[in-house]
Amino acid sequence: MLVNNDRSPLTVSSPQELRRAFQSLIRRFGLLDPDRTPCGHSLTVSHAHALMELLNGPGLRQLDLARTLGLSKSAVCRMVEQLEQRGWILRQADEQDGRACRLRLSVRGAELARRIDADSLARFADILDHVPAARRREVIAALELLQGAIPAAARTSPAARRARRIGVSS
Repeated sequence: MLVNNDRSPLTVSSPQELRRAFQSLIRRFGLLDPDRTPCGHSLTVSHAHALMELLNGPGLRQLDLARTLGLSKSAVCRMVEQLEQRGWILRQADEQDGRACRLRLSVRGAELARRIDADSLARFADILDHVPAARRREVIAALELLQGAIPAAARTSPAARRARRIGVSS
C-alpha cells in the first residue's frame, strides 16, 4: 500500500502506478548514476555489491557471485577482470573444480569494501531515520514482498513464455 502526502492510503491499481513509484525510488536513491554508488563512492553499483559480497563471503566462486548479484556469467567475468585490474580482488583456482576460480578481496579491496559497507549502512540508517518508527516494519515487509514478486513475475512474463515456446531455457 502506498501513502499519499495527506496520509490517505492508496492501493496500487495499475502497473503504471507501480512502475512510477519504483522508478521514482530508483531515481531518488541514486541508482542511475553509472559511475557512483548511492553512498558516494566512485565506482559502479555492481562493483560495490561484488566487493561487499566478497567481504561477507571470501572465496566465493565466480558463478556463485553471478547468481547472487543476478548477473550473467559473462557480465561477472568482465567485472571480475576490471576489479582485478584495479587491484581489489584476487582469483585463485578452485581446488575441487579446476575449471572454476575462487574470488578473494585484496588488502586494498577489503579496505574499500569495509568503507563502502560502513557508508552504505550510514545511508540506510539516515533513510530509516526519516521513516516513522511505527511504519519501519511495514516498509521492510513491502520491500520483501516485491523482492519475492519479481522472480515470480519473470517466470510468467511474455518473454519467458516465448522462450519456453521456442525451447530456450530461462
